[in-house]
Amino acid sequence: MFITTKYSGYNRHGEQSAAGRFLILMQPNFDTKLTGKQPLRAVVRYVRLRQLGHFMMGSARIGKHRLSLSGSYGGDGLPVSVPDEVYQSGVELPQELYDAWNNGGGWNGAGSEAPAMRAWALATFPRTKAQILRSLRSI
Repeated sequence: MFITTKYSGYNRHGEQSAAGRFLILMQPNFDTKLTGKQPLRAVVRYVRLRQLGHFMMGSARIGKHRLSLSGSYGGDGLPVSVPDEVYQSGVELPQELYDAWNNGGGWNGAGSEAPAMRAWALATFPRTKAQILRSLRSI
């Protein structure tokens, strides 16, 4: 889910595209050695999504791993399964946001929890100094 947007629109063929800071929800791969239920973790990366058929697709790099993303939160409204090293790099999602996401009513997208998720992500993942300088140069 985009928490900030640099651009969004359509190309001359009518295909959508968008770019900006994107909130990715993550869960560990099932093949990891973790036991019990693991909490969702989140990370924000700059992502470009473009229309591919009926889906908005893109990718993000976290460490040495490249994640394929689609729709809200990276997994069409669901968390993306990632290797343990990527999972550990994320910030744990607060329980109240997890509950809101779990009961938000989103179907292949964000639900009623979206405003609370965006507010939390903006507070938890502030822009870096380099990002601020880049945006000032573009003015």
